[in-house]
Amino acid sequence: MIRLCIKPTTFDILQIQRQQNPYITDDSIQPKNVNKKKVHAQHDALEKAFHKVYSFTVYPVQGEPLPDIVFVANSGLSLPRLPEPVFLLPYMKYKQRKEELHYLKHLYTQLGLRTIPFPGSANAPFEGQGEIKWFHGGTKLLCGPGFRSTRKTFEILDKVLKKIYKSYGVEPPELCVVPLQSAEYYHLDIAMLDYTDTSCIIHKNAFSKTTIHTIQKFLGPQNVHILDTSDSFSLNAVCDGSNLITHKLSDPSLKKKLETITGLSVKQVDTSEFEKSGGSVRCMVLDIYPIEVPSVKI
Repeated sequence: MIRLCIKPTTFDILQIQRQQNPYITDDSIQPKNVNKKKVHAQHDALEKAFHKVYSFTVYPVQGEPLPDIVFVANSGLSLPRLPEPVFLLPYMKYKQRKEELHYLKHLYTQLGLRTIPFPGSANAPFEGQGEIKWFHGGTKLLCGPGFRSTRKTFEILDKVLKKIYKSYGVEPPELCVVPLQSAEYYHLDIAMLDYTDTSCIIHKNAFSKTTIHTIQKFLGPQNVHILDTSDSFSLNAVCDGSNLITHKLSDPSLKKKLETITGLSVKQVDTSEFEKSGGSVRCMVLDIYPIEVPSVKI
């Protein structure tokens, strides 16, 4: 697996993003609220926190705003266990994110990925890796509708994955749909951290008790840890070797809790500028199953 980032050269918080998620407030949209110097410094620090990450810069045509493309985790889904690198393209909910697709397809083509469009709609958007979690070697897939994707999204995804995997003679993954109940966790990758191939931590307030029971049944109760904290971005994190890379924790007691549960060393990176737009560490890193990375310009 390799990891990709997209430089925050186009990052901004604009009027068109109003009410996109609870983190974008009227104050966030005020001119000069985003500190561009801090944006680049924070993203550079994020990249350096990883053992290896490939970083690309997007050069949009004039007048085409791409304020969210830095949150590359939403830019599609890499499919594991297949004999060639296959990538499912997103069907974004918001207009400014739909405009990313041209640049993303160009990047993925240059990376040698076979890309497949997701047959979404206004009632069934799909925002890639941010919506799902792979487990058990890619044979199990947790899916989180509620605030971007819908149940219809994952009815479509199930059919698409069955068609793709069967075309390669590979057993399709088993899907489990676990609806999100709080807009603070509008993507599954904010609500849940997968820290091993079989285990996860979830935010208590992100799911109903019934849904938590469903997750426990799907993965096994011993593999699901529940975290009760108001630090909503604490699990929007990435496991990287012996480290767990997360944002600057607002609750100091969380560091020890996370290290105890995961057995990893917590490495904190300041993502405060990006959090004004509703994203943090996991949102800015896309995982792609094995490929060689050529020199790419987009």
